[in-house]
Amino acid sequence: MSEITNPSPLIIQENICCQIQNLQIEIISYLGQITPEIDYFQVNIIAAEKPGLLRIGGTDSALNRELELRNQLGDYKLISPLLAHTIEDHINIQVSHLPIADNTEIDTQSEIFKTETLADEYLADETLEEEYLADEYYPETEIITNTSNQKLLLLTYLPHENQTLETWLQTEHTLEKSLLITSQICQLFRYLHQRKWCIINIIPQFMQIGTPIQFFDLTSAYPVGENLNIGLMGNYCAPELAYCKYPIQETMSSYTVAGLLYHIIHNQNLPNDPTIEIQIKPIPHLYQILKICLSPIPEERFTLEQLLTILVNTRQKISIPDITWEVASLSTVGLSINRLKNEDNYGIKQQKNSGQETIILAAIADGMGGMSQGELASKLAIKTILETPIPPTNQTKEQYQEWLTSLFTQANETVSNQVKEGGTTLSVIFAISQQLMISHVGDSRIYLLRQGEIKQLSQDHSLVAILLASGQITEAEITTHPDRNVLTKSIGGKKRLSHDYVQDLRQTTSELTMKLADQDIILLCSDGVWDLVSQTELAENFTNQSNLQTAVNATINQVLERGASDNATLLAVRCLVSYL
Repeated sequence: MSEITNPSPLIIQENICCQIQNLQIEIISYLGQITPEIDYFQVNIIAAEKPGLLRIGGTDSALNRELELRNQLGDYKLISPLLAHTIEDHINIQVSHLPIADNTEIDTQSEIFKTETLADEYLADETLEEEYLADEYYPETEIITNTSNQKLLLLTYLPHENQTLETWLQTEHTLEKSLLITSQICQLFRYLHQRKWCIINIIPQFMQIGTPIQFFDLTSAYPVGENLNIGLMGNYCAPELAYCKYPIQETMSSYTVAGLLYHIIHNQNLPNDPTIEIQIKPIPHLYQILKICLSPIPEERFTLEQLLTILVNTRQKISIPDITWEVASLSTVGLSINRLKNEDNYGIKQQKNSGQETIILAAIADGMGGMSQGELASKLAIKTILETPIPPTNQTKEQYQEWLTSLFTQANETVSNQVKEGGTTLSVIFAISQQLMISHVGDSRIYLLRQGEIKQLSQDHSLVAILLASGQITEAEITTHPDRNVLTKSIGGKKRLSHDYVQDLRQTTSELTMKLADQDIILLCSDGVWDLVSQTELAENFTNQSNLQTAVNATINQVLERGASDNATLLAVRCLVSYL
């Protein structure tokens, strides 16, 4: 700490320039005594062209505690660096006015009670409290304070107003984001407590939201075990701090963290009156955290280590969505006198991985071949897909896609070895939590239906698809073209599958995976369905009918009403996303 002897007093006044150590600053505005007996000024740091925060207080004030703590912490990423500090023997602080002290300002600043005014009981006398909270008015007259006492000056940067916790608190946030911010603050508090310090209040306007969060003011930090000679009240202060009966200890910081979490979730501060019971929203996990940490009995609260662990674990539970799948299906042999057996097969498998994420695997296959060959081919393909174990969770999306492709290779080998002159289409969806992948060969289809809009995720591996892509036929001519059933790709049609034989999502969406949203519906259907029911009609059926099975039944009924010249199978799955 450097001490400067200056016979002329240092003038601190709005719109003038002065020097703090080697930094030239311009005083912009007086912010008030946000921490008691410390004057706060917004300044402009001229060389850096950045806003700064200048604080001036006695050498035995909270600024001295902060300086001691900063020296102990060194360069710590959650604390904004100290740019300069000095002691001045002669300083004049001149401001044109002080803010009006009303109840609103009391809500945003710490309140100070002299020890001798405190009642012996835990609750203050209501008359004293009402007298203290009475509105006061300070006229706008120039005042000069502290003209001769030795003063300590600390200079830091000032967070941009749009990036402060104070601004952040004015809007609603997800529970996951709320717990992230609270966890970062709890992490700092735990770090300080490990070094025998406790923060017992926070000043949101001097905290910057970012990665990571940063504190610009540490005047609410006290050494563990210190006894206060004045009572403290604030928006985030534990109630026992008002009565000087307890030395500074860890669970006071736990209360402060919980007070902030309460503010974020409820969009308001805790009630000022300690006799009012705190009303907490019935949100599982968060209710218990707040109920315990906001207890008026310090011994009932979590330690900072316990609280941080619970906050992190709760955030992980909330950030991982709970995915459930609604499933509906129906298959028909159709009405053709030439198709007396249903050569379509399909299946579905659901399970939880080690990370408790929901996994779904669904497949549909449309067999081809004389006699019972098509039925056998589709059955073998579906059996291969469903009976092969799903890989462990520590896989990349590329590895999972390779696994899906390997299933098609296995299915192709099985079908080509066991089925003579037969084959099958094969369409598979695979989702871990909300991440969807597909693998596909043939002309069965995979659709995504989202908010009434339908999109085909699979490609048709057929002759008419090639003719359509080359412009030789129109889309309307596909269903009547004589070669509409001729496939260019199938499972079992060749001994070995070439590279890129199996389609994934990159051919239709450019990405290997896509994130599913709540209420998304995925449809897997054989050509017996889409040949007679258009995409628009499919979208209408599932948009107008909330019950998934009813929509599936209505679609198959349409197929039957329109002749059903082929087997027709429709499998529908709806993704339901919820958070704890």
